[in-house]
Amino acid sequence: MISRLTFTTSTFAVLALTAGAAFADTNQAHLKQTQTGTGAGTNSALVVQSGSDNEAGSATQNMKQTASSNSNNDLNILQSGNNNDIGLNGFSQLSQYASSPNGNTADIEQQSNDNVVGKVEQKNRFGGAVGATGNALTILQTGGDDNVITSVSQDKHKGGGGNTADITMTGASNTISSVVQAVTGGVQGNNMTVTISGGDNGRGTLSGFAALSGAETSTLKQGFKDVNNGNAAKGNNSLTLDISGGSNQFGVTQQGVNNTVGTLSITGDSNQLGIYQDGDANSVDLAVLGGAFNNVGVTQGGTNYSDISIVGNSNQASITQSGLNGDGTDGFGVELSINGDFNGTGTFSGYAAGSLLVNGTIDQSGNNNLFTASITDDGNMFAGLQFGDDNTANITVAGNTNQFAVSQVGNTNVANLAQTGNNNNAFINQ
Repeated sequence: MISRLTFTTSTFAVLALTAGAAFADTNQAHLKQTQTGTGAGTNSALVVQSGSDNEAGSATQNMKQTASSNSNNDLNILQSGNNNDIGLNGFSQLSQYASSPNGNTADIEQQSNDNVVGKVEQKNRFGGAVGATGNALTILQTGGDDNVITSVSQDKHKGGGGNTADITMTGASNTISSVVQAVTGGVQGNNMTVTISGGDNGRGTLSGFAALSGAETSTLKQGFKDVNNGNAAKGNNSLTLDISGGSNQFGVTQQGVNNTVGTLSITGDSNQLGIYQDGDANSVDLAVLGGAFNNVGVTQGGTNYSDISIVGNSNQASITQSGLNGDGTDGFGVELSINGDFNGTGTFSGYAAGSLLVNGTIDQSGNNNLFTASITDDGNMFAGLQFGDDNTANITVAGNTNQFAVSQVGNTNVANLAQTGNNNNAFINQ
């Protein structure tokens, strides 16, 4: 049993290591708290470990809190079970200069055995106005085995609100390789809520349309790192991700301002989802990704809106948007609903092949375009291209092995198509 606490100026810490008699198990905890400068700054820490082979810092040592003028850090760690690790030469909180009386907070709890949280770092940093709150983080892993969260980083600079993150993982062998939130300037911070239930989620590699989106495997990234301490107005990103089932792969990257991913609900097994947003006020609503072996990629740049619902197995879809195509309230953007199996897979033939579009892709470039498609049943192929402004396409498909491709180049084009039955093939070129 090893424990090390180092205090400078006003701090508070409680360390409790409980195992068998006379601390028979190899628990380790390392903590250094430092408060310098003037003003009311108070660090506090509570570490409770019970069981065997638990570590809070180490490889080697660390868990450090530093606060300067008018800043507080707070740390709570509870580990119960076997072979739990937190930090691994990480977990550092820094709230500097005229930040906030509330600085950074962290609450991490691990239950069961073989859980790892890797390196967690929270910063508030330089020059923010007093009253601009810092970062907050809550991670809970419980009731399962071999859960891993590695390298969670939150970085906030200047005034406005801070970052928040709430992550819950239950089940066995789940992985989040990286969670990054960063904001600078006067725009308020990021918000992230992640709930993963099941086994082996995030342990594979994105492929197909999900990989082509530009998202990184098992990475949830918001904002950007303000390495130059600039004052650009970045932030206001929001993410809610809910995954149930097993062996699902995911990745979400949000850059810019006011980007949001609604409730991403992935149910079933072996589904893949990649989302990349760069620009202002991009929005994705993914109501359902249900079934197995579905693959979806979304890339947005500018101000765009996508609403996606997929129920079934082995469906594929790629949505690429650039320009000003909807904000979720003005009636523009992409609305895609798929209910069936093996839609968006395979290669076009016949008339649809003449479009030279790729099956399963929808591409919007321009302003105020609307593409809606409702596809029911199995083995249907689809593609859409809107290049210009104020184009509209409304498509409905009910049946099997139908094919359609819609190409709109220019402005104010309108296309309406309904396919009923089987083996229909259409190409609309405007």
